[in-house]
Amino acid sequence: MANEYLATYLNDHLAGSVAANELLKHLEAAYADMEIARFFAELRQDIAMDRRELHGLMDRLQVAESRPRQVSAWLISPN
Repeated sequence: MANEYLATYLNDHLAGSVAANELLKHLEAAYADMEIARFFAELRQDIAMDRRELHGLMDRLQVAESRPRQVSAWLISPN
């Protein structure tokens, strides 16, 4: 049961990173001519590093990625 909760948590975290990435891409484009766009780009890089660590952890723990969660996060993101 504990593994199920951990898998849920990790997949929720991964889905959140998908939504955050999409939101930050949108903000970066919307404010491209302002200094804050650089902040959004750097934050996206931090999230990308976090995702790599998360994927590694999920691989080591043999936790499968939930595509429906990732797609749902992508669908609710601003386009």
